[in-house]
Formats: sequence, structure tokens, C-alpha cells
Amino acid sequence: MVALNRLTGHSPGFFSGRTMPPNQAVSVAAQRRINARLGQSPPERDVAAIILKKSRLLLRDGAPPPHPPALLLTGPASRTAPIPAGSVALTVTSPPFLDVVHYGADNWLRAWFAGLDPAAAPIALHRGQAAWTAMARDALAEQARLLRPGGHVAFEVGEVRGGRVLLERLVWGAAEGLPFDRLAVMVNDQAFTKTANCWGVQNGRQGTNTNRIVLLRRR
Repeated sequence: MVALNRLTGHSPGFFSGRTMPPNQAVSVAAQRRINARLGQSPPERDVAAIILKKSRLLLRDGAPPPHPPALLLTGPASRTAPIPAGSVALTVTSPPFLDVVHYGADNWLRAWFAGLDPAAAPIALHRGQAAWTAMARDALAEQARLLRPGGHVAFEVGEVRGGRVLLERLVWGAAEGLPFDRLAVMVNDQAFTKTANCWGVQNGRQGTNTNRIVLLRRR
């Protein structure tokens, strides 16, 4: 897990030379262009030392306490049959944004390193608001099954298409008719986003610059 996080980045704490952050792996051709522009070649790195240094940082407060037995699932959020109904107190989710991030392409390097085929586990990419809202409603309907009365949903989204589409409004509408009390929307206005600067996007003017969390309570 540490190695996957250290594959690409700007500082000597990564395996790579200067490139995009880990969540935005560029293509091989694009990396070659970056190398040519910066006059860089792949540097030698002490991979074991990098992994150990990052691991020590992650564990600086000590090893985590024993955790109760956990259930790890992969698949659509709208189909989680192994989780018993009414057994969950809180769900926290951040779904694929509307026609913004191509997760498979952006994570091709991680998938290659882990021996995975991104196409074998596709992540939803919706280009229209109706399809995206239907996806959100299907996920919320399943969360309504999972949550116990009084349980909560924190559904994190953002604004897209230059701020013309506020995804929390689509989530608010998707919850209509489901057994939820719609409590509030919390907005965190970011002053700085590293990824935006890497793409040459001015913060607050383009891209997604806010976290918008829809809070729901199960009736």
C-alpha cells in the first residue's frame, strides 16, 4: 500500500522523478514530454528506504489498536447484500463525479504495478445529470437498507462544469421519497489545491474547488 502511494510525485520521497501527483498518473508519452522539457532522466531511488521512511511516518503515533472484525467488499455501492439490514450507524461516501475524472486512465500506473486490469473493474463515468442522479439514488436506496434508524449519511460531492452544476443539489433530489431526513449541506471552500496548480488551473476559477457534503438521517 505504501509503494502504491509512492509511485509518482515531485519530491525525493517518491520513486519517480518530477511528474504528476499519485492520483493523476500521466501516460508514458506525456511523461516522456515532461522528461524532455525538464531535461530529467529516471533517478536512482532506494525503494526500501522510501517505503520504510513513509511507514515510520504513518506509524509515528504507534501501531493502531486492534480493530473489530471487518468486512471488505468490492463492487457497486447499490449492491451490498453481505451487509445486514439496519446494522450501520454511519456511511461516508464520495462517488465518481459527473464526467470529470477518468479513474481507470488516471490510475493506470497503480493498476499496472498491482497486476490489475482497470477495465476488469470499471468505475462509473456518467456524462449526463439524469444518469448520475440515478446512480446516486440507487446508492442511497441501498444505504437506507443498511442504516439503522437514526443513522447518518455523509455524501461528499463538489461543483463541476465551472460551477454551473452543483452536485449536492442532484443528491438532494435523489434522496426525495427515500426514508431520510435531509439535514444540511456543509460546504468547505478550499483555498489551495495542489492538483489544480499542476494542471495550470487557477484555484477558485476552474475545476472543483469546494467539498460539498450532504448530510442525511435515516428515519
